[in-house]
Amino acid sequence: MQVSDATFVVTDTETTGTSPEENRIIEIGAVKWNDGTVVDRFQQLVNPQRSIPGRITKLTGITTGMVFEAPTIDDVLPAYLDFLGEGILTAHNLSFDKDFLDAELGRLGRDQIPNETLCTVRLARRLLPGLDSKGLSRLTQFYDIDVDGRHRALGDAEATGIVLRRLLSQLAFEHEIKSVEGLLSFQYRPYQKVRSVPSNIETIREEILPEVPDEPGVYALKNSSGTSLYVGKAKCLADRLRTHFTAVESKGARKRKMLQKVRTVDWETTATELEAILRESRLIKTKKPRYNRAQRRYYSRPFIRLDTTHEYPTISWTRTLTDDGAEYYGPVRNTDRAEMVVDVASRFYRLRECDDERLHLGQRCLYADMDRCTVPCETDDPEAYAEEVDRVRGFLTGQDRSVVDRLRDRMQQASEDREFEKAAEFRDRVESLERILDRQALMAAPVRQHHAVLVHRPDECETANILFVRFGRFAESMTCRVPPSQEQRARLADECRRHFDPEADSPSDFSKRATDELRLLSHWTNAHRDELSVVRWTPERPPSSVVDQIERILADPVEA
Repeated sequence: MQVSDATFVVTDTETTGTSPEENRIIEIGAVKWNDGTVVDRFQQLVNPQRSIPGRITKLTGITTGMVFEAPTIDDVLPAYLDFLGEGILTAHNLSFDKDFLDAELGRLGRDQIPNETLCTVRLARRLLPGLDSKGLSRLTQFYDIDVDGRHRALGDAEATGIVLRRLLSQLAFEHEIKSVEGLLSFQYRPYQKVRSVPSNIETIREEILPEVPDEPGVYALKNSSGTSLYVGKAKCLADRLRTHFTAVESKGARKRKMLQKVRTVDWETTATELEAILRESRLIKTKKPRYNRAQRRYYSRPFIRLDTTHEYPTISWTRTLTDDGAEYYGPVRNTDRAEMVVDVASRFYRLRECDDERLHLGQRCLYADMDRCTVPCETDDPEAYAEEVDRVRGFLTGQDRSVVDRLRDRMQQASEDREFEKAAEFRDRVESLERILDRQALMAAPVRQHHAVLVHRPDECETANILFVRFGRFAESMTCRVPPSQEQRARLADECRRHFDPEADSPSDFSKRATDELRLLSHWTNAHRDELSVVRWTPERPPSSVVDQIERILADPVEA
C-alpha cells in the first residue's frame, strides 16, 4: 500500500499520571489523516473515577469537575476503536499512549489494539538527528506550526498530524520511501544506516573547513559553476561556517535545498567585524545571491534636516543628504519614524513651521497663537530663536531627554484617566523615540560633523580595534595591543593627523551606498555601545589631543 492511500489515526491521551497500571486516561483526542488531509476528528473527556492531581490540572487545564459527568472508559474506548477502524495508530512517543490504551482494554477484559503503529518520535530521531530535542514542542517550533490547545488531547493530536505530514514529505524526498511497509520499517532502522552525509558536504567538512581562519570576514557559498548562492559575514569565519555544515538535516527546507547545491566556499578576512558587515552589504547588492533575502538593494533612508542656513531655522525630514549647509541627523529607520521625530520636535520646541514668504510678510499664523513658536514674524529676535535651535540640537543628538520624560508623564496621565488607547500611543512613541535618541547619542553630532575614533575592546581582550569615522562614515581601522607599543602609538598619531585634517572637504553628496553604510555603522555602534569608547574630534581640536585621549583609554578604559 502507498503512503498516500493509507489512513493514519493520530492519537493523543491525557492521563492522571505516567504509570498505565496505576493511573487512568482522562481524555482521548484523535485526528484521521488520509493523503495529507484531515478527514475526521475524535475528542472525548473520560471520567477516571478518581480525582485529578493538581499538577495534571496545571498542565492540561482539566479539572475533576470537568470530568465528573463525562462517560467512563467503558463507553469511550469502544467509540474510539470504531473511529480507529483499520487505520495506522500514530502518536508522538507512541509507547506512552498505546500502553495506556492497552492497559484500559486489559481492565475491560479485551485484547490489545492490533493495528499497525507508527511513532513520530522515532521518525524524528532518524530524520532530524541534529535537532537538539525531538519533543512535540520543539518540532512544532522547528516546523513553525501554530498549536491551538497545547497539552489537550485533540490539540496535541492536531499538531502531531502536521508534524507527521512534514516528516513523510522529508522521508519521500530524501529516502524515496513511499510505501507503508517501507515507512513502518524505517522507524526501527538502526541510526547508522539511516543517513549518510552527502558527498558535497563531506568534502567541504574534510577539505575546506579546516583551512578557514578564526578571523572576522565575509564568505560565499558557491555552486559547481562558481555562482554565489549565499553571502554572509562573521565575527569568526571558522565558527560561522561550521554552523552551516553541522546538523544539516535540522535546518529549514530552504537552507537544506541551498546546501545540496553548495560545492565550494570562498572567504576573505577583514580587520574588524564592522568591516565584514560593510563588505557583506556591498557583495550582496553586487552579486544578488539567490538565497540572500535581505540587503539585496539600497533603500533611501530618511534624515532629519535642520535648516541652519536660514536666520530662523526649520526642521523637516528628507531622503537626500546634500552639501547645502543644513544639518542632517540620522538616518532613521523609515518615514513614519522621521515624521514622528519632526512632529515631536515641532510640538515641544518653538521653531517656526511657516514658509519663508509668510515669515517675511510678517503674517502671524495659527502656530503662533498656539504658542508653538517664538513668533519671529513679529519679534525679530534671532538670539532667542538661536537658543531654541540649540535645544533642538540637544534633542537630535540624544543629549536632551526632557521630551521623553514629558511624553512619559502624558502617558501616565492618560492611563490614570483610563484613556488606554491614548496611553498606548504615548508608550509606542516613547519607545521609538528612545531607540532613535540612543543611537544619536553615540554620534552626538550631525552626520557631516560626526568625526570620531571608536575604541572597541570586547571582553577585556589584549587588543583593541581603533575605528576612524569621518563625515559620519567608517574610514579605516587599526588594531592595537593594550597598552599600545611605541610603534603603534606613532602609527595612531599618523592616522589621526591624516583622517582629521581640518582642510579636508566634506563630500558634496552622499550616495545610496554611503547612506546605507551610515545606517550599518549606526546599527553596529548601537549594538556594541557597552564595549565602545568614543573620542570625538572637531576642527578646533588638534589631532594630538585625540591621540592622548585614546592612549588614556587603552591604558585604563575604566578611568578614561
